[in-house]
Amino acid sequence: MSIVKRWAVTYMKHLKQKRKVYQDGVLELCGSSKKVLLYDDCEKLIDSKFLKNDEVIECGRTVTLEAHLVDIGVLEESRAPLADINVTGVRSTERHGAGSQKEWNALYTTQITQKAKKFHDGFLRLSVCGSYIDQVTLLNEEGVVLSSKYVKSSEFIKTGKTFELPNYLVEIFELRTVEGGKTNPEI
Repeated sequence: MSIVKRWAVTYMKHLKQKRKVYQDGVLELCGSSKKVLLYDDCEKLIDSKFLKNDEVIECGRTVTLEAHLVDIGVLEESRAPLADINVTGVRSTERHGAGSQKEWNALYTTQITQKAKKFHDGFLRLSVCGSYIDQVTLLNEEGVVLSSKYVKSSEFIKTGKTFELPNYLVEIFELRTVEGGKTNPEI
């Protein structure tokens, strides 16, 4: 039985559409045969391909399979291939910390192109949605959602930065505190 390398990935099956819908998955590379196998988040095989000699699988790259475009994330542990393992239940390959959130106090404006801008108080929420996709949401003081967008986890949202959302320009300030004086958990 050969040892394989596994990467947490996001993939999409609509290669030619403008609206990209990514899903979480796992990519396995069987070292001896140079075959890559794409599994969905329930570890069901959905696509495969034999690599050419010049093709490399590594973190940060994108690979095109027959019916899927795959963004490769973090290398997981090496182990026996999923096809060789008898599994009675469903195993999860979720990113550590999925479902966690961070919030920052923020000032926002709709006057993106004007020199003199009028800012309003609000806050920015970052939610982990999958392995490598996060959702950034702008809320006003009352907690009403004004705008949101999905970003790759590699995009940094932090204090002191300016961030653009559809129809809004946001200046990010300090992390918000929750009851008990603690800040929101780190992602």
